[in-house]
Amino acid sequence: MNLYLKGFLYRILIDPLLAGVRASIVEKTGQATRVIDVACGTGRLALALAAKAGHVTGIDLDDKLISYASGRANKKGIKNILFEVKDATDLSCYRDREFDIALTSMAVHQFDELVAVKILREMKRIAPKVIIADYNSPMPAGFSRSLAYGIERIASGDHHRNFINYIAKGGIRYFTNAAGLSIKSSTVRGNGVFITVF
Repeated sequence: MNLYLKGFLYRILIDPLLAGVRASIVEKTGQATRVIDVACGTGRLALALAAKAGHVTGIDLDDKLISYASGRANKKGIKNILFEVKDATDLSCYRDREFDIALTSMAVHQFDELVAVKILREMKRIAPKVIIADYNSPMPAGFSRSLAYGIERIASGDHHRNFINYIAKGGIRYFTNAAGLSIKSSTVRGNGVFITVF
């Protein structure tokens, strides 16, 4: 599926459900000095975080999404944010504990299992606190669940296969365990479709 069509569908159908997820993440980051948003997409979460954090770095492999995010930051006059084209699967350019918080939102389910675990381990290396938001598993039956599954089916290919594997494995708890991360707390939002773990 075309990346930008998928992005459009997420923005129109899923993004409105994510408002509560973003708000809970911003609340949990507090006054952190240095935050990195891994696989930041359009930068919506990173831009919200910049209102509280000392400095935010947003990285994504897609140069068009990074250009869009940078343009939004410039338009809003936000100076304490940097968007860079970087591959989430290679965070070796960052030092151990370079950030106070590393976070990722709606990305883990997109990756191959081994790749997702590698990314989470690297996030753990570059920051003492990791925050992850993604699909909840299992999701309660209902319209929101059907919508999420429908969008993921439209995404097709590897993305859809990775989503099915993510759900089948039990969602984010499986991936955090595999990466050696401990969940201190979690919040379920969006009619039970999304979970944020801290």
